[in-house]
Amino acid sequence: MTQESKEIKEIDLLELFSTIGQGIKNAFTSLLKGVIFLIVFGIKRAHWLALFAIAGGLVGYLMFSSTQRFYSSDLIAQPNGISAVDMVQYINDLNRFTKKNNTIALSNALDLPDTIAKKIKSIEAFHYIDVNKDEIGDFVDFLHSYNAKDTNLAIDNQRFFLQVEVYDNKTFSSVKNGIFSYVEKNPYLIELNEIRKSELEELISSIGYEISKLDSLQNVDYFKNNNRLGTSNDNNFMLLSEKEKPMYYKDKMYLTHQKQYYLKELKMATAPLTIIKDFTPLTMEENPKGSYIIKFGFWFGVIGYLVLLLFNKRKNLNQFIK
Repeated sequence: MTQESKEIKEIDLLELFSTIGQGIKNAFTSLLKGVIFLIVFGIKRAHWLALFAIAGGLVGYLMFSSTQRFYSSDLIAQPNGISAVDMVQYINDLNRFTKKNNTIALSNALDLPDTIAKKIKSIEAFHYIDVNKDEIGDFVDFLHSYNAKDTNLAIDNQRFFLQVEVYDNKTFSSVKNGIFSYVEKNPYLIELNEIRKSELEELISSIGYEISKLDSLQNVDYFKNNNRLGTSNDNNFMLLSEKEKPMYYKDKMYLTHQKQYYLKELKMATAPLTIIKDFTPLTMEENPKGSYIIKFGFWFGVIGYLVLLLFNKRKNLNQFIK
């Protein structure tokens, strides 16, 4: 390659980088001018935008006046004898009643009067999703978007999330008792829980028997070793062929740990449902007046801005369309 061709290539690269740099500069300048134009455009028409926002606030107030206030509360629970998947499906039968406004079925399921059943907005259970499959739920699947084909995700079968919404916070205690009654009166769930407790009692008894056998073996080895040392002419003399002493400590600690775990399960998880975190107090409305006014006022302001911008640039749009 000649010296002249090398110089030409170097010049071409310099021109290329210079063109790229100039293009980036022009794009940044155009973007900055566009942002400044939009800001100035909005400032000049602030009175129109204010009118749109006020109109949106009035619409929000009308929406607030035409809807009922409701309160929300939630709990975290652990099902016993049944998987969290099955328990979520069982509780969400109540949610189908609320969506269809079937107050008669809801009243019968919860053992509540119709007047209280009508005050229930929704009762819905959600799964906890385990991201790394470490048997710990990482987030609540509020959108029911779990995909079984995603191998990185799994449903936490140890607990679930329950959310209740009511129109009258004074009726919530009755609704809460009705939900617990709905779960605890199911004969199938009761029988599964009784079987689970029987299995735990058998496991505790078996582990206790295994621990007693370890204690007996340890005592036998202790006396056997002491007798051997007592009959020996030299207490410091050890046979090279003597086997290593079995270690009972680790096995006993593991069995004791398992026994304590089963005892805890048997003592604390006696009902078909164990409450990990009870319902939160219902103190604030979930749909207050301010939220409606701010939301509708904001979106009407945005729509008004776009309408004014399109009206201002209508000639440019007509030319672009042509």
